[in-house]
Amino acid sequence: MLYGTLFLVAGAALLAITYGLVANGTAAEDKPFVVTKKATGPSVALPALPGTVAGAATPSDGAVIFEQKSAGPKTQIQVRAYEGQVDATFTRLVANHAAELASLQKQANVKIAAVRDSQLATLLTRSGLGLAIMAIASIGLGWLMAGRALRPVRTMSSRARGISERNLHERLALDGPDDELKELGETFDGLLGRLEAAFESQRRFVANASHELRTPITLERALVEVALSDPNPSVESLRDTCRRVLTASEQQERLIEALLTLARSQRGLESRAPVNLREVTAEAVRAVPSNGITVETELGDASTTGDPAMVERLVANLMQNAIRYNKPDGWVSAWTGMRDGQPTVEVTNTGPVVRPEQVPELVKPFSRLDRNGSVAARNADAREGLGLGLSIVQAVVDAHGAHLTTAPRAEGGLKVSVSFPALE
Repeated sequence: MLYGTLFLVAGAALLAITYGLVANGTAAEDKPFVVTKKATGPSVALPALPGTVAGAATPSDGAVIFEQKSAGPKTQIQVRAYEGQVDATFTRLVANHAAELASLQKQANVKIAAVRDSQLATLLTRSGLGLAIMAIASIGLGWLMAGRALRPVRTMSSRARGISERNLHERLALDGPDDELKELGETFDGLLGRLEAAFESQRRFVANASHELRTPITLERALVEVALSDPNPSVESLRDTCRRVLTASEQQERLIEALLTLARSQRGLESRAPVNLREVTAEAVRAVPSNGITVETELGDASTTGDPAMVERLVANLMQNAIRYNKPDGWVSAWTGMRDGQPTVEVTNTGPVVRPEQVPELVKPFSRLDRNGSVAARNADAREGLGLGLSIVQAVVDAHGAHLTTAPRAEGGLKVSVSFPALE
């Protein structure tokens, strides 16, 4: 209907312009077609009457006087009378002829005007009828073409309505030429893929978090039940039970704090403040226990902006992971400075050999390296840790618009570097 209406408006405008041009053109050509012109050119001398000689005298009224040498005044008067009669007759004939021409001109003009009006009316009627027919045809053709062009949109709408959180694996999968609509469908499929990954990550995170929280709670309950079931508990056994319950509670507290930090990092930044990576890294090196691991530092000036608390947690997690997943006689190196114009912090350690395909798994929540260097969820053989260290690092990196690079070392261990945006 929109295309048909636009066609009708454009056709009506074209018809109006054509009608105006034709009407004005015929009106401009409406002029007298019978005209009289005064004769121009040299005058013709009348032949002399028999027995007379043309005289040279010419009166002011334009009459020619003929004189006869042997004639007297009477003959001259007769010639003048004859000439006056001829002039009067000619004048009367010319006046009658002019009147007849004027009447004929008027009648012709009336007839021409009537024919022109009739032709303009016929032109307007037939053009309007043709325009109406073409408008109806354009609406029909526009309906067919719009239906064919928008068919992929209906397909996308129907398929999108059937996709929910339970079947995010389905895709629109449009076929046809590589046009804008197919590009839109592929973009929507990419969005569904990212949503599927996000939902799967959330489900896995919730399941792992529930398991991690359930384990210390179950342990605490078992310890309390064992202590209550002892008919003759001693003070030392009760103290031991309390110590074990306190240890489980501390583990719960660390896990909950890590989950809150992860959630806050994923929410993004609320404000930015100046942060000096050299000072933050130096404080983290002093605060994190080395557990006998050699810690080397090379700290240069590297200033950026962001959330100071999040950046401190990022560097602390890098140091804790580097020390926890290390060899007894290993070492840890911390470096800060400018690299390619960006403030960068880099932590390198020795430890178990990590295969390149294992690196993406390390940033997933609750993924850890076991004693054999395999990535697995927490189990009885896993080293101490919550499995959220690099996940929090990745969330902080995303919140600050930074870039995380994790590269395994051939001799074992990892080199982890984070490049922050430069100061503007």
